[in-house]
Amino acid sequence: MNGKRKALIRTITAFACAIAVCFTAVPTYAEDTVESLEQKKNGLQDKLDALNNELGSLSSQITALAAKMEETDAAVKKAELDLAAARLNEEMQYDSMKKRIKYMYEGGNNSLLHVLLSSESMGDFLNKVEFVQNVTEYDRNMLVELQQIQEEIGEKEARLKSEQAALKKMQSQMEERQGALNAAIASTSGELQASAEALSAAKAAQEAAKKALEEQKKKEQQENADNTGGDSGDKKDEDSGSSPDNSQTTSTPVAADSSDIALLAAILQCEAGTSNYDALLAVATVIMNRVASGRYPNTLRGVIYQKGQFSPTWNGSLNRVLKRGPASLCYQVAQDALGGARLSSVSGCYQFRASWTGHSGIVVGGNVFF
Repeated sequence: MNGKRKALIRTITAFACAIAVCFTAVPTYAEDTVESLEQKKNGLQDKLDALNNELGSLSSQITALAAKMEETDAAVKKAELDLAAARLNEEMQYDSMKKRIKYMYEGGNNSLLHVLLSSESMGDFLNKVEFVQNVTEYDRNMLVELQQIQEEIGEKEARLKSEQAALKKMQSQMEERQGALNAAIASTSGELQASAEALSAAKAAQEAAKKALEEQKKKEQQENADNTGGDSGDKKDEDSGSSPDNSQTTSTPVAADSSDIALLAAILQCEAGTSNYDALLAVATVIMNRVASGRYPNTLRGVIYQKGQFSPTWNGSLNRVLKRGPASLCYQVAQDALGGARLSSVSGCYQFRASWTGHSGIVVGGNVFF
């Protein structure tokens, strides 16, 4: 009987040591039961799932916000260029008005005073006065209209920049929240892993205790059985799993301000439309070739406004495009050309005509280049 008692004591002591060893690695959970550890593990898993879902939703929002910011940045740039185009148009209109006034008042024999005093009758005099007044009123109204357009574009630019700032602030807040979520996910994942390890250790200790008691029971049965008695018992194994050629060439960039970009974009739109990138770049290549050549003016404005060269500068179409603002593609091609982009097929051309003229050369879009 003493032998049985000693054997039971040894078994219990071994079981206690096994439990102590199992929980040494995770002292935080030493006092927890298997049931409480299960609940804690499930709670941490639910928390981790919720954090991952929130992070996924936030990542989608950040992606959408980035697209919105890109769109707003492009709109702000276009508003800046449109404002430069409107200012350029006002400058041209103001210069034209000054020339008309100078002509009327300083025209020698055809001066305003001579015109008025040479009237053949009072009716003729009044008609000439009315004509002068109409011209003056037209200039004044045109300048007022151009100033209003500038104000509207300026207000639009201000609104877009305000929206741009708000989007950047929102992006910063989202990225900060994203960082906090990543930190929370890392922390929760660590807690979940520790909880799972503690639960596994608790289950192993529980199973070890169960097996120790079963073994002790078997030994007692063997000692009390006849010499002919057999051993019987069950053995339970645990398995553990683990889850585990209209190519382009480049040239030297040309320094340019917003007015230069707007002017180049407007003349490109007049000469090549708004939808064919290669056709626009071909015209831009000819213009930039002239700027670089000693046979033409050495400035962008000088080349575009050179007498008898580009008809939109004198038939009113350039002013109309500048007034409403060139298309986005025209702005893009203008910026690319000033940055050095050239259409290789017309890189040696300095002239172009409409393709319907039948002139020999390289046809790109609606123009023939030579």
